[in-house]
Amino acid sequence: MTETMFDPIFARAGVLWTEIIEFIQIAEGSVAVALESYIARQLIRNPQMDSGQRKLLVHRFAIEGEIDSKTPLELFLAIQPDLTTADLQLIGSWCKSFVGLLSIVQIFPNGLEVMNWLTAKHYRIQFTDASSQTAMSRLKVGDVIIAQISPIIDIDWAILTPWVALGRLGRPKLAVAVGAFRQNYPHSLYSDAPELLAASWESVVVYHDRFVEFFGTDELTLTGKELETRIGEFQTWMVARQLDAAGIDQSKSIDELALAAGVEADDLHALTTTLGLSDSSTAQGQATAIGKMISPKVELPSQLKSAAAVTALSHPHWGQMFLADYPRLKTLLAPVDNQLLPTDLKFIHKCLADPQMNTFVWRRLATQFPQQLEIALHQTLELLDSNSPFPPPPSPRFNLDPILTKFNKFLEPDLPDLASVPLHLHELFQAAVLEVSKEKAKPKSQPKKSGFGAKS
Repeated sequence: MTETMFDPIFARAGVLWTEIIEFIQIAEGSVAVALESYIARQLIRNPQMDSGQRKLLVHRFAIEGEIDSKTPLELFLAIQPDLTTADLQLIGSWCKSFVGLLSIVQIFPNGLEVMNWLTAKHYRIQFTDASSQTAMSRLKVGDVIIAQISPIIDIDWAILTPWVALGRLGRPKLAVAVGAFRQNYPHSLYSDAPELLAASWESVVVYHDRFVEFFGTDELTLTGKELETRIGEFQTWMVARQLDAAGIDQSKSIDELALAAGVEADDLHALTTTLGLSDSSTAQGQATAIGKMISPKVELPSQLKSAAAVTALSHPHWGQMFLADYPRLKTLLAPVDNQLLPTDLKFIHKCLADPQMNTFVWRRLATQFPQQLEIALHQTLELLDSNSPFPPPPSPRFNLDPILTKFNKFLEPDLPDLASVPLHLHELFQAAVLEVSKEKAKPKSQPKKSGFGAKS
């Protein structure tokens, strides 16, 4: 990249953003407390966060943070009476900033074209100064970065923050990067495509409704082997419902459906694999454009398949949970006298520390066993810490949330893994699995013989 002149609006954006970050870093009181709390929550979600991702945290807080119902940007504007109208408009637009998993599509003298892998949307990025130009000079077409981008003017955006370089990624590693991004940046999923986000959340509601319709309940406990079979039957039934709703003739082969719909048979084969159907000439697929969203196949985790008892829970927002400890936990809480042994309390602590036992699970238990759960949790906390700040039971105003927060539980759900994903991500995951499968299927090369007995 050669040195070039920088648009004054972009140069001003860089200056303003630097002032905002300095304001946050030197602030005291409620701003400092909110920043510390925000960083702590992000580290709970991603304890293996690298240095580049840590540098990005303050910049993310500028957009995502909240202090007494106000954003850091609003607080900054409140103490800057001399800003111009153009400055106010520029900063006001930054509420639309978002973190994306960005692939470099083109390189220009004064910027880049990038694609957000989560939504397949393209953006034109302009540099704000020589330092940002120099920092990105080593990037090449096809490289992937994690960066927060901000709107500036018209269709042009800027990267005003540190960014994390992931390099050029093959499909398997790119699929892993997308999965990690979904896990580490849940509030940035589909930020620039609210229709995809809404469709994904709606798919969770639909899945829950179908679960209850099929099983007659939102809670099912079976052996791991039995539950695996039943979940498979449920998914096959749900696919049949989808095909019926789409008006698909299930008596026809994929090739016949593809011909009638004017699409490639291979596309329908890929879809049926995702839906859990047989990938054969008589398997059925959805003979439309397959839509913008695809629901991933839900499977019982491998470590639970041989368990003596596993509970499947379904919720329209929290999604689906498979819990091997839940049956025993309910058994412990059922007796009214709640005479718990130290081993029982240690088991409850184990459940509290289990990330799979999320806030919904504990709130559900609190509804079913309110007094027993309160007493059990107090006894558990007293066993762990004699100086526990929680008052002894019974408490007429018992609040479960502080205990859940103490054990790193998020009080609101992230988009569940079973939520539908855009078609382009589904195709990426399918291609990645196929590529890995082919690599595993390759015969290992035999080492060449040497020394005596080697053939010439």
